[in-house]
Amino acid sequence: MLENNMASGGKGDDQDTGSFKDTIVKQLIVLLKNFIWKQIERRSLGNAEMIRKVLDTPQLNTPQMQKISRCLQAVGDQVDGDVQSAMKDQTMRPSLENYIKVVLGIFSDGEINWGRVVTVFSFTCLFVLKAYEDNIFDMIKNIINWTVDYFRNTVVNWIRDQGGWVRNSLTNRV
Repeated sequence: MLENNMASGGKGDDQDTGSFKDTIVKQLIVLLKNFIWKQIERRSLGNAEMIRKVLDTPQLNTPQMQKISRCLQAVGDQVDGDVQSAMKDQTMRPSLENYIKVVLGIFSDGEINWGRVVTVFSFTCLFVLKAYEDNIFDMIKNIINWTVDYFRNTVVNWIRDQGGWVRNSLTNRV
C-alpha cells in the first residue's frame, strides 16, 4: 500500500508533509536504482545482475511503478546521447566534485523539468557504470546518495508540485 501512496505523490491518508517528502524520496530511490539497472541491462553496458546486487535494486511491485519506470526509460533514451557525449571525457571520473559540477550545470538556469530529472538519472547511471568498471563498489552507494541528497534538497518539492511521480506529464509519454 505504501508503494501505491508514493506513486500517487503521497497524497491521501498521509497528512504530515515531512513524511510526504520522505515518501517521494523513498520512491526516488526505488526508481533511480531500477532506472540504472534497466539502462545497463537493456544496453548490455556491463554485468547488469552484479550491478543490481550492488545497488540492492528492489522490484517494482505495482503497475503504477512499472509504468513510471517505462516512462523514465523512454525519456532516458531521448537524453542519453548528450549524457554519453559528456561522459566520453576521460577526466570525468566518479567523484563528488565532478558530480556536483555536472548536476549544477544541468540546472544552471534554475529551471526544473522532467527531462532534466531524467538527465540526472542518466548521468547517475553512467557514473555508477564507471565506478563499477573501475571496481570502486563503495563509490556506487555514494553516487546514489549524492543523487538522493540533491533531489531531497532541490527537486522533491518540485515533484510534489507536479502531483508526484504518477500525476504528471511524464506518464503520458508511454
